[in-house]
Amino acid sequence: MRGISKNRSIKIGLCILCILLFLAVFADFIAPYDPNQKDLDERLIKPCYEHPFGTDHLGRDILSRVIFGSRVSIFIGVSVTVISLIIGILLGITAGYYGGVVDELIMRIVDGFLAFPSMFLALGVTAFLGQGVFNLMVALTVVQWTTFARVARGSTLDIKARPYVEASRWLGAGNLYTITRHVLPNILPPLLIVASLGIGNVILTAAGLSFLGLGVQPSIPEWGSMLNDGRVFLIKAPYIMIFPGLMIMITVLAFNFLGDGLRDMMDQRIRHAELKRKM
Repeated sequence: MRGISKNRSIKIGLCILCILLFLAVFADFIAPYDPNQKDLDERLIKPCYEHPFGTDHLGRDILSRVIFGSRVSIFIGVSVTVISLIIGILLGITAGYYGGVVDELIMRIVDGFLAFPSMFLALGVTAFLGQGVFNLMVALTVVQWTTFARVARGSTLDIKARPYVEASRWLGAGNLYTITRHVLPNILPPLLIVASLGIGNVILTAAGLSFLGLGVQPSIPEWGSMLNDGRVFLIKAPYIMIFPGLMIMITVLAFNFLGDGLRDMMDQRIRHAELKRKM
């Protein structure tokens, strides 16, 4: 906790994320209007007192949709990252710890997925499965898990060669005990850093797919779909795209700040540990 309180990047990222989480959790009480309430008599109203962010082409309040969109975008980003992290840890540890044919098989599968550009792979999966939050999460998980698998495998290979792991195995400890007590706790820090940076990437990719019409259904308030709705009115009503675009930028920056701060904190701990060893 002391390292977190001294790191400016972590503090900035956490402050922004706390505000976003507050908006997502209490959206029903904070949003001034129903995000799907249509009123054609109030369509394309510029930002004013009644509608601080204006209204879209269907008369829906943009501020309310932006607030509810934080719930959808953050849910997708966190859920996809957690699922991908679990899959990556299981396969990465298995490949790095057991090696041999198991390692070769798993890593060739990873290389097969990495052979395709991530955005094109996500586009292909969503085009095959169709629109919807669940289908979008499946597509993004297919893209994201490979990164965690490679990091988990590399960290496992490093930890497996440490003297205390070899000593544990010489003393008769089973593979499951060695993995859960020695390998997993030591590979989690770099994986958590990758995960914190990956959430922003997932949110950005999800918004991109929704902007292309392959993400969530149009009736669901989501930042990427709001950008898609506003692109036709970019000249006449640019605020339809400006505010959800700003929310995407702020959210991605917040997770990037958090990830950079965690990486700096871990690097400092590694340097302190190396200095103590030399002394």
